[in-house]
Amino acid sequence: MGPGSHERVPTVSEVVREAAAIADPDGTETAVTALYDGFEDDDRPTTAVESLTGELLSTVRAIDPEEDEPAAWAAAAAAIWLARNPSLIDKGDQGDRVLREGARLVFHGKPPEPVAEWLATRGVEV
Repeated sequence: MGPGSHERVPTVSEVVREAAAIADPDGTETAVTALYDGFEDDDRPTTAVESLTGELLSTVRAIDPEEDEPAAWAAAAAAIWLARNPSLIDKGDQGDRVLREGARLVFHGKPPEPVAEWLATRGVEV
């Protein structure tokens, strides 16, 4: 990025929307839909949220207390990673990368077993 150029800071809604579309492209995962619905109108810049990670993960925990909806956990992790890497928003061919890097960031490379299995079924290695 050259002098005087600035990367636009995405909103919370934008990163969650993109992450939900990556994790659940068919819109069939109710927990992912619930995550998206919870942040659909959140126009705060991601940099203005004190703990985006905490907010997203606590929302998923409320949606999925049994932790058996791995797509929602993967979507939250992807949203957190996209907030730090906004240049990949709306880059449809980068979905696997976003999921992999989100899991590496949020779960320190060791996602919970259901998330790891879900990622593996998508061909994403963490």
